[in-house]
Amino acid sequence: MTTPPTPATVAGRALSDWSRDGRFGTWHALVPGGDGEPPHGALRIDRALLAPRGARQRLAAAVVAVAKLRLPGVPATVDLVAEAGDVWLLVTRPPVRTVANLLAEGAPGLDEGSAASVLNETAQTLLALHAAGLAHGALAPDRVVLAPDGTALLAEAALATALAADVPTATARQDDITAWAALARTLATAWATPGTPAAELFARCADAADSGDLTTARTTLTTGRAALPQDFLRRTALRTAAAAALAELTRGGPAADAPAQEGADGDETPDGAAPEGATPNGPAADTEETVLGRRGQVPGSAAVPGDQATVLGKRNQSPTAAPVEVADGGHAGDGEDGGILLRFGPGVPLTEEDALRALWAAPKAGPVRKRRRRAGLLGTVSVLAAVAVALWLLLRPTAGPTVTAAEVAAPAQELSCGQTAEVIGVVRTDGRGGPITYRWLRSDGRRSEELTRTARRGEREVTVHLQWTVRGPGLFRGTARLQVLRPAGSPVEAEGSFRYSCA
Repeated sequence: MTTPPTPATVAGRALSDWSRDGRFGTWHALVPGGDGEPPHGALRIDRALLAPRGARQRLAAAVVAVAKLRLPGVPATVDLVAEAGDVWLLVTRPPVRTVANLLAEGAPGLDEGSAASVLNETAQTLLALHAAGLAHGALAPDRVVLAPDGTALLAEAALATALAADVPTATARQDDITAWAALARTLATAWATPGTPAAELFARCADAADSGDLTTARTTLTTGRAALPQDFLRRTALRTAAAAALAELTRGGPAADAPAQEGADGDETPDGAAPEGATPNGPAADTEETVLGRRGQVPGSAAVPGDQATVLGKRNQSPTAAPVEVADGGHAGDGEDGGILLRFGPGVPLTEEDALRALWAAPKAGPVRKRRRRAGLLGTVSVLAAVAVALWLLLRPTAGPTVTAAEVAAPAQELSCGQTAEVIGVVRTDGRGGPITYRWLRSDGRRSEELTRTARRGEREVTVHLQWTVRGPGLFRGTARLQVLRPAGSPVEAEGSFRYSCA
């Protein structure tokens, strides 16, 4: 069977040169859409796995179920889209560096603390999946991915049970526990010194998991931390390996810049070819669809991932856009549990500001049927004209305030498990009234949409807020950057940082 050539873009984003094989397809990296935005990962699902009846529906259900859990140990889902006959799972980070890579390369500095961090975080994620009635189903060292801060994430969660209908979920959960025990023994052999308390601790954890009790295995690990290096929560070696992975991504450019694309069968696609249109069974090039819906595009235009129909709800939705319909008649997602991106701060959208102005607009005067008391009417008209002039002076468009500076204050006290950081931004102006457009950029790669706060005349300080909740064990330094975009001029920025620690 001939493998179709890799397209140049997915969901309007160019593919970089980087790729690697996964169990369920091929992983690629999407080129960032703007400054400071991390590259997204894109898993091209093997078409043969989607051929059985109901496979696409099971895949969509599994992706939504995992995304709704918002687990810190799973790469956050961005979208699940179908283009040109292929189905792509888009996540916030490509799985560039895995535990399998570290084992094969013999990365320096990895020790008992590194093994403990990986085992603790993967066990925590598996337990959360199992408690939700799900299973990973394909746990192995090459499915354990390093996040930028060195934490261990489980890639391809729940895909095995979705794409292999003959595997019961209960069996997949037991397979997860068995695979975790094998991972514990593998890491103990590679990263722990034989005969040490740490090596014995990992052996006890693996034995507990072999008995089918992952909860006891993780409890054994966490209560035995005295056998581990004191600074193991810093994940120094794991962070270094993750940084090397990001550098590997930046060395590769978009795949569209290459002279030719090569498929698995060795065929080449010449420059200027359109793989989307060349697929006989795929939709036309001007049509984009999700697994749960379909929408038309303007011919020749690329979809913008920030404003497209998704399985998990529509992001950056315009006021007039209709919600995405799913097969069961409900909506694809909502702001509480269906979406991935959260709204930051109390900013007022421009549409709401326009609605507020409309409430103050004077109603149109009706026709005067009788011309009586002409002098009194002229007086009334004069008063109304004066009021209209006053309203025009108050509501006329102005250049808006001039932003002179910005400050960001983050919590000085270290946050503990599950706490929320209240980050406060102050925008200083020259006192003129008008809208101020801003956004928040977070060090974990998330960003808010553009928000608007209207400054009153004479108000020289405008306060905006960001609430940032951190969950899961480990050490974390979060930095929030406030970026003032408008009024026109050079963007004004300020940032603040906080620390998080959870054992």
